[in-house]
Amino acid sequence: MASEYTSSVFKNLLETNLIRHPYFKKGHLYDNARIEAFHSILKKELIYPNRFKSKFELVARISRYIHRYNHERMHTYESSSAM
Repeated sequence: MASEYTSSVFKNLLETNLIRHPYFKKGHLYDNARIEAFHSILKKELIYPNRFKSKFELVARISRYIHRYNHERMHTYESSSAM
């Protein structure tokens, strides 16, 4: 599920950069439901169907995708208060 966000490497990277972990709190299953849903959609719509020539292209395409997702895309839920 979210094991990549709870790995010791990831945890150490966050601590090194003085970043507080926002994703998972034990016992609060739905805390990260929206970001997990976004990651799933991102992978289905952008990552899996495409090949990228470089990390630069990947980052640029993800940046454009996030902008489109937040500002142009029709969302399937009524409001953010639904969850």
